[in-house]
Amino acid sequence: MLTEFLIALQFLTIIRVKKELPFDKTAFGRSGTFFPLIGLLIGALVWSADWLLQPLLPTTLLSLFLVGLLTVFSRGFHLDGVADSVEGLFGSTGPQRSLAILKESRLGTFGTLALFFVLALKIRALDILDGGFRDIALLFGPMLGRWACVVMAYSSRPARRAGLGSVFVNGVQFREFGLASLIALGILFTSIEIVGIVLVIPLGGLIIS
Repeated sequence: MLTEFLIALQFLTIIRVKKELPFDKTAFGRSGTFFPLIGLLIGALVWSADWLLQPLLPTTLLSLFLVGLLTVFSRGFHLDGVADSVEGLFGSTGPQRSLAILKESRLGTFGTLALFFVLALKIRALDILDGGFRDIALLFGPMLGRWACVVMAYSSRPARRAGLGSVFVNGVQFREFGLASLIALGILFTSIEIVGIVLVIPLGGLIIS
């Protein structure tokens, strides 16, 4: 279990574990169990920074800083996926071309526009939230975003046979999906009321990375 937790920690954050970790389909898939916990760790870091810096910075500047911190600490995990997805959907003429675009390391016009829009949306969303809603978004948004990765992996098919996405999608089974869901929903149920859970899901959609 510790190995899978460390794989998730290393994959989802900038933290690097010195010991060598196995990276096969089984180990990588089982690491999905701990995705919500890593997301909660990221959320706790950003929430703590918000709490410490609120007396020192105006809200808009603080929101900009928090989104930057979130992006750096999580290695731009979701942002990279957003850019690739938009490039593949709108920058191609067919499925094969889309797959070829996804393999390219260069960022095109559609990917750049998507990144700008998502980052601006994150900053503005945080800017207009205050009090408990801001705390909920910062603390639980990253957790929901990483839980969504496990849900999508379990309910999807890989676009190609080879590649990191294929390894993860094939490795996430019902066990990983079920445990990750129990962890994520259990944390929400013990932290906020049922009405709050209904509200936090769309908020988490805005602050997913």
